[in-house]
Amino acid sequence: MEHKLDKNRRLADYIYNDLGPEEIVEMEREISTDPQLSESYRLNMQVKDYLSAKVQLEEMRSDPQLENAEMLADMAFDVESPNEQHHELNPVARPGRRIRKMTFAAAIAATVTIIIAVGIIPSNIDQDRLFDRYYEPIEASDYSQRGESNTMYSDIANGINQYIDGNYRQSIDQFSALASDPAIRSEVHFFTGLSYMGLGQYQDAQNILELVVDGNSRYQPEILWYLSLCYLKTGEVEQATALLGELEIYDGMYKEDAQTLRKKLRRFKL
Repeated sequence: MEHKLDKNRRLADYIYNDLGPEEIVEMEREISTDPQLSESYRLNMQVKDYLSAKVQLEEMRSDPQLENAEMLADMAFDVESPNEQHHELNPVARPGRRIRKMTFAAAIAATVTIIIAVGIIPSNIDQDRLFDRYYEPIEASDYSQRGESNTMYSDIANGINQYIDGNYRQSIDQFSALASDPAIRSEVHFFTGLSYMGLGQYQDAQNILELVVDGNSRYQPEILWYLSLCYLKTGEVEQATALLGELEIYDGMYKEDAQTLRKKLRRFKL
C-alpha cells in the first residue's frame, strides 16, 4: 500500500513539474511499461485540463460575451455539437481493450488518491486547508531571549504576553500605544499583525505586516512566513509563493516548511 501511494505521489509530482531530470526519465519509463500507471496518468491529465478550464470559467463569469463562456463550458465538459454527435452501431473490438477494462478501476482509485492525498484542486477550500495546516501562533519560547533588558522593551513585553495568552485585542491595544516609537517599530507592527491573525482578520494583518516586510528587522524570516500565510488566506497565491521563495535563503525553522508549502502552491497554477 505504501509503495502504491509513493508511486501516486511521484506521478502527481511529474504531472505538476516537481521532479528533477533523472526522476522525470524514470517516471516516463514507468508510465510506458505499467498499464495501470499509464491509465492513471491519462486520467489525471484529463482532471488537470478540466480544472484548468474550470478556473477559466470562473474568471469569465462577469464577461458580457456569454457565448464565449458557453463555448468554454462545452470544451471543459467535452460536449459535442449536434453536427459532431454520432453513434457507433457495431463497434469493433480494439487491441488492448481488455487490458483497459482490467486497469480502469485501479487507475480511477489511484487518481482519487492523488487528488485527495496530494491536494491538487485549486479552490478556496484547499487554500484554507493549507493555511490551517501551516499556521501556528508563535510561542513565548521563540522570543524569550530576543529582547533587551531595559524599560523600552518592558511595554512591548506586556503586549507580547497578551498575544501569547490569546488576548489578541488587548495585545493590539497595547501595541497601538507604542506605534510612534521608531526604535521598536518592527516589533510593534509584527506582533500587531500576528494579533490580527489571531482574531481572524487576515486582511488587516496583511496590511500591517506589509509595512515591515522590506525592512531589516530581526524578525524578517517570521515576517515573511506569516505574511505569506496571510496572502494564502486572502487568495493571493502568487504573492505567497514569492515570499516563500525568499524564505529559502534563511537557515532556520521556516525554511523546510516554506519549501514544502511553495511546492504545494505551485499546483494552484494549472
